[in-house]
Amino acid sequence: MNENTFTPSGTGYVVVQVTTANTAIPLEGARVRISQAENGHFELLYDLVSGTDGRTERIALPAPARNTSLTPSDGKPYAAYDIEVSSAGYESAVYAAVPIFDGITAIQQANLVPLPEAGYTDDFTLNAPQLFDEAIDFGL
Repeated sequence: MNENTFTPSGTGYVVVQVTTANTAIPLEGARVRISQAENGHFELLYDLVSGTDGRTERIALPAPARNTSLTPSDGKPYAAYDIEVSSAGYESAVYAAVPIFDGITAIQQANLVPLPEAGYTDDFTLNAPQLFDEAIDFGL
C-alpha cells in the first residue's frame, strides 16, 4: 500500500511564494509544478506561474480529514505533495513531501538562487583538465 494512500475527505491548501536575494525580492513568472507520487509514478496536478508578488494562486488539494490527526493511527494525518520551482536564469528548487493538512493553508517559501553569469552551477567544470602525451621539462 502506498504511504500516501488516504481517504480524501478533507481539503488543504497551498500557496508557493517564490523569491530571490534571500527572500528579499519576489520573483514573477516562475514555473511551479505540484505533483504527487502514486504507485511509484509522479502525477502532475498543477502547472502554475507566480504573479507579480511572487505568489501562486491558492490551490486546493485533497487531504485526510482533520479528525484523523486527533487519534493515534498507522496513517499520516496529512497528504504529501512534491513542488518543483524553476525560472530562467535561476537554479531550480524541489520540495519533496510537503505536508498538506485539512483546513490549513500552507505557505511554501521557494528562494531561487541566480545562476552564475556563465550560466552554469558551481558544480559544473567549464574547462576540462589538460592532458599531455609526454612529460614536460619545466627546467627545475
